[in-house]
Amino acid sequence: MRTVFVSGMTAFVSGMTALGLACMPATAASGVTHQGRQAGESAPAWRLTRVNTLPGDDVLNDVTALGSGSVWAAGHRLVNGGQRGLVQRFDGGSWKVIPGSPPYELKAVTATSDRDVWVFGPGKAARWNGRAWTTASLGGGFAATDADGTGAKDVWAVADSSASARHWNGSSWKSVRLPAHAAAVDAYKAGDVWAAGTKGDHPAVMRWNGRSWAAAPTPAITLPAPGAAAVLNDIAVVGPGNVWAVGGVSWEGADDEGDDVTYSRTLVMHWNGRSWTTSIGAGNAQPYTEVEPDGKGGVWIVQSNWNSTLWHVTGSTWRSAPVPRKAGTDAVLFSIARRPGTTTVWGAGFTVPQGDPDDPSADGTFWRTR
Repeated sequence: MRTVFVSGMTAFVSGMTALGLACMPATAASGVTHQGRQAGESAPAWRLTRVNTLPGDDVLNDVTALGSGSVWAAGHRLVNGGQRGLVQRFDGGSWKVIPGSPPYELKAVTATSDRDVWVFGPGKAARWNGRAWTTASLGGGFAATDADGTGAKDVWAVADSSASARHWNGSSWKSVRLPAHAAAVDAYKAGDVWAAGTKGDHPAVMRWNGRSWAAAPTPAITLPAPGAAAVLNDIAVVGPGNVWAVGGVSWEGADDEGDDVTYSRTLVMHWNGRSWTTSIGAGNAQPYTEVEPDGKGGVWIVQSNWNSTLWHVTGSTWRSAPVPRKAGTDAVLFSIARRPGTTTVWGAGFTVPQGDPDDPSADGTFWRTR
């Protein structure tokens, strides 16, 4: 589902991309300040739940959780030089690889039940009905980056390269125009769907009212440098008066020695039911990539995919926790999702050996809150 942000640059995890990622240094979540942040305090703990032992490389790009307790994740496997989609399910007791998954990398997954699961690849959507897969075309230029739905007849998919969304109405996928490019979508309820992304060099938030999409009237922001661009990577609707959108700002520059450098800062936008507040981090730091309700009125925010910092935001207080990983490994956390009706949040991505081994092996990995 997600791209990997490293100092403002993006690298797609596909095939043997783990080789390139293994060379990237972990970047501390320092140099970012927001009102109320308590960087010295620890957030509730996360735990490493499962590291796959499948043959070859495997990566999990997206995860979703159902109220029943089942968890679905999608990504890809690489075995003997061949790549195909990977779909895994946790039924509350054991893990299973779903057979016959599509033969291409899967970037997004959403489910309304264990018999109504959608996964998304380049130009395609595939549906699992509990027994078999069926595939639908979304258009060759549409590569979904996120998807969400309120029911079996109301599923949305967005692509960060497109100013249109795709909507499943129970019988077919329809193209729907958006006022901006959307990287992420959150279907709060039928007739109330939110999306976030970019319009030009500025962040954009959009809302579906059951008939059409409209741009949310967010405040103008002052970018920190000429040529800087701001992007929203994710959005979470906690309630009608509590919406979070997160991302980053990046631009090209030069350091004191005159070498080319990509600078980046964090970006947070919050809707309180009456107005938006926007905050750009004060110092160079990795962007925020994910935001998810915590089930208690707050949110979890992921900073950087690579060896992420997890921020727990309650009111005006920010508390941090590192993504847990085994000794000798680096971790990439791509996606988090809350089990509805609970405070349990799941994460999915992959882990690789630290350093720069000649033949790194990426293993799909799951995390969850304790």
